[in-house]
Amino acid sequence: MSHAPLFVLTGVVLSSGAGVLFYLASHQQQILPRRMPFRPGVTGGIVLSVLTCLAFSAATSPLVGIFMSFVALMTVTSLFPLVVALAIHKRRPS
Repeated sequence: MSHAPLFVLTGVVLSSGAGVLFYLASHQQQILPRRMPFRPGVTGGIVLSVLTCLAFSAATSPLVGIFMSFVALMTVTSLFPLVVALAIHKRRPS
């Protein structure tokens, strides 16, 4: 039995966590009243990014795993702020 789908799912979850931590540590974040401290947010994001590379590499090959982790992280860091902006826009009265 192949464990590749489990590693891919783990990589997607870890990548999502890394993207959220990077977003919460940025100055432009709109979820929290104050931004998360920079060093713990970025350090946690980097650790989760490395774990993402390892999970995807375990499912495929090292080079493809690194590529997959970059694509997943770029997707999360692009779409998460958009989703947050849409959610905040819906909460504000017109």
